[in-house]
Amino acid sequence: MKIERQKIFGREVNDPSAVNITFGVDAPFVPIMGVCMTSILKNNPAQKFTFHVFLDAIDSPDEKKIAKLCAQFPATQIILYFLPPDLYNELYLEGDYTKAIFYRIVAADFLSQSLKKLLYMDSDMICLKPLDELINLPVEKFFVAAVADPGIVNTPIHKNNFGFSNEYLYFNSGLMYLNLERWRDEKVSAQMLNIMSLREYPFPDQDAINLVADLNDYPVKYLPDKFNHFFRINGVEQPMRDDVVIQHFTGQLKPWFQWCESPLKKLYDSYQEISPWRDFVYQPRNYQEHRLMGRACRQKGEWLEALKWYWSYLKRRRIEKKNKHA
Repeated sequence: MKIERQKIFGREVNDPSAVNITFGVDAPFVPIMGVCMTSILKNNPAQKFTFHVFLDAIDSPDEKKIAKLCAQFPATQIILYFLPPDLYNELYLEGDYTKAIFYRIVAADFLSQSLKKLLYMDSDMICLKPLDELINLPVEKFFVAAVADPGIVNTPIHKNNFGFSNEYLYFNSGLMYLNLERWRDEKVSAQMLNIMSLREYPFPDQDAINLVADLNDYPVKYLPDKFNHFFRINGVEQPMRDDVVIQHFTGQLKPWFQWCESPLKKLYDSYQEISPWRDFVYQPRNYQEHRLMGRACRQKGEWLEALKWYWSYLKRRRIEKKNKHA
């Protein structure tokens, strides 16, 4: 497997002092990633960054906005790595996941051998403070640094169903500081792909990397949850804290949804407003979201818009349920 092509934005020089961060996205999620990048750059003005983005397609307007982001923060470099569209077609996927969740797996294999450490971040995050404490960790002493997951994955029912040892502390893969040398030496990508080819997992790539760590007894550095603070846990919104460095918008409700009523939506909007994606408006993707959009319009008194979305909801529900049972 090869990278089909790559494109570099911003500074051309690969600066060894830069912090390397990677994302894996599909085309519709590029604006969300762009807001995340903006928040990192805004809160770390003295730091150079190289962002490595793995994807299989991008819309032309978003390419132009990536160029604008690099112009806005001149110490920034963004490299797009285009993967084959049919990559991972054979792997199991459940729910609303897309193949983009697998792109983080191969990042280490395609990046320069000179890179010794890499910060992976989910796109549905924003950075609220400097990252110095995180990026100065001695990564060579462990396999990965991450935050223990506070959800169902650390309960006996998940561990027993999917082959984890009872004492293993499962981490959330939304933010991972990776020891790339160990990752390559241990052929972690191949181990993960083999695990995911055997059966379905509710959290495919996350279950796989945790199984690799558990089965091989790899050393994990568990970080305080200020580096991956969950927005919602088991459907309940979590109170914001002053020490949070990285806010992770976990759960199905996202702050870029027009129907989101969380106080944190204003915080998210403040970073979108200073990004090149300030004009981005999320469009509902499935019938549930069409219904929620209709409700949001109704609550604002936009009755014609509400009727349009409710009608669309009814049509899409029939089609999506029919396709699901086909």
